[in-house]
Formats: sequence, C-alpha cells, structure tokens
Amino acid sequence: MNMPARSGGAIHQIVGEHPSQSLEEFIRALETREFVIVEEFYKDAEAGKSANVYYSVGSVAINHRYVGKIKII
Repeated sequence: MNMPARSGGAIHQIVGEHPSQSLEEFIRALETREFVIVEEFYKDAEAGKSANVYYSVGSVAINHRYVGKIKII
C-alpha cells in the first residue's frame, strides 16, 4: 500500500490469508465487496532475516480501490 509502515518505510505491505480457493475466486471477492477481510500476518523478526516465519495478528479489512485498511485493536 502507498502509505507509511510502522517500521518507518514508505510502503506498507500486508501478508494476508483469505478463504478463497483460487486467485480467480479472490478477484471475484474484490469485485463484489468494498472491503475484504483477511487474516493478517507479521514476519517474526526474532526468527532471523533468512527465515520465513510469520505469526497472526488478527483480521483486517482491506479496500483495494482506495488502498485502505481497518483494524480492530
């Protein structure tokens, strides 16, 4: 997303999981809804830079048209 990240970088990326069974199904979900809810994951910095270890931080609603997200804390 074109918005500042918590770490200070200019680009904010979301690693998310959606229950779609295919990319085409996910695209249909984006086309039919203003917001799509995904489970968001953060990379585990303590696992080391080369490790691809992620942990869930809960659900987030993302909007692909206006590049926005909603998070319940």
